[in-house]
Amino acid sequence: MPARHLFSPKDKWEGEHRAYTQRIQGVHSFRDVDISRDVAGQLAAYNQITDELQDLIKDAVNQGKTLRAFGSAWSLSKCGVADHDLIATSALTIGFQISENVLAPNYPAANLDKLRFLECGASIGSINDYLFSERLSLKASGSNNGQSLAGVISTGTHGSAFKFGATQDFVVGLHIVTGPTRHVYLQRQSKKVVTKRFTDLIGAELIEEDDTLFNAALVSFGSFGVIHGVMVETRERFLLRAFRSFQPLDQSLWKAIGELDFFDVTLPDSSAGDPMSADDLYHFEVFFNPNEGTPPNEAIVLMMFEDGWHDYDPPVWHTGSGGISASGLDVMGQLVTMLPSTIGGLTRGPLNDQVRNKFQPYERVGTIRDLFRGEVTRGKTLACGIGVSLSSTIDALNIALGSCVGKVLPLLLSVRYVKSTEALLGFTRHGEVTCVLELDAVNVKDTRDYIKEVWKGLHDAGINFTLHWGKFNTYLHYCPVKSRIISTGYVPRL
Repeated sequence: MPARHLFSPKDKWEGEHRAYTQRIQGVHSFRDVDISRDVAGQLAAYNQITDELQDLIKDAVNQGKTLRAFGSAWSLSKCGVADHDLIATSALTIGFQISENVLAPNYPAANLDKLRFLECGASIGSINDYLFSERLSLKASGSNNGQSLAGVISTGTHGSAFKFGATQDFVVGLHIVTGPTRHVYLQRQSKKVVTKRFTDLIGAELIEEDDTLFNAALVSFGSFGVIHGVMVETRERFLLRAFRSFQPLDQSLWKAIGELDFFDVTLPDSSAGDPMSADDLYHFEVFFNPNEGTPPNEAIVLMMFEDGWHDYDPPVWHTGSGGISASGLDVMGQLVTMLPSTIGGLTRGPLNDQVRNKFQPYERVGTIRDLFRGEVTRGKTLACGIGVSLSSTIDALNIALGSCVGKVLPLLLSVRYVKSTEALLGFTRHGEVTCVLELDAVNVKDTRDYIKEVWKGLHDAGINFTLHWGKFNTYLHYCPVKSRIISTGYVPRL
């Protein structure tokens, strides 16, 4: 097969959300090609790209250049860029099922049909379509489907599957191109999925002696090398019943927010009359509009309850509309066109009307593929994800709301909950469940200053917190108390 690599000189790079500008020298990419559906043809095409990635790394080393791969450029931070060259992986989208003869002896054979080996550049949207056609589903998703597979796991994209975890937690194997002459396949010692028969097919060195090494590489934003392939565990496709409503911010809702205790919360009834159960709750998210009060009298509550598979009518979205869980950034993106030349001219009325209009109550039934989709952004938006322990949720939220007192800012606050991860650099690592405090805003100086004020407030209050690698996180450059940085005492080496 002819070489697929292309190079385009380029002196400036801007992320998808216009959150930053990076000076670079050029972008490497790969031609789209028609690849045979048989495994032999896919393997040949896959292995050719491994060779071409090694050549790119060799050239970068010889020229003293920095090099990093990216997928959809979805991050709002510079975690996925380099000073010299970038590698665009969007054309690298091979995916196939593995055969039983490469399965590790202790891995449950019943799970074989749910394993898929996917190339790094595939978008979550295309993966959702591929899995849906095979009656499967991802176990978790971020708020939308625009990111690449390697991008979501490398930055710790989390969603709100508080009984499962973040996106990196469905990964059971990583094929990483580490240098001009070496590429490795990592899996956990405690959960071996494939044997050397599989890694021989892709020509990789098998490393499986150390859970810590795997967990270190899992969320590492490209620092171990170029992630070329990912082995994922999927599940049978399932439905979610999603309900969004304005609810009084009363004691019962505060208890749910601070303890995930839903005993006193009135759970919704579906349009079919089926009562919802907290045991089936898959996704729990609460939005706050601080321009209606700090705290406001009402919050916007989004609950998704897991349901088994059955025939359903997929939700119909208006052309160009986002899915139901991208609402924070969507609202902020729409506000960009409404802003006056200076933020000081903002008034609460138009801001509040816009939020109320966007968060219309609804009931929807759909799959992950249906619901977590199509974020629509317009102009420069800003997002920060702050991870705290469940026990610190109310204190952290009060600090964020308190920092809004006396201000009119184009922003929304929300809380989501994620089962904590084993990934060493995953930011959802606070106890059994991590609360993610989300700050979504229009990207202007006043909102950036506000987020910095929240960081300082959390630090001054002694609340341990982490930051989403793929969102606004400049605090990491000037963290005032270095002693708070937790060391694992482990220096991973490939």
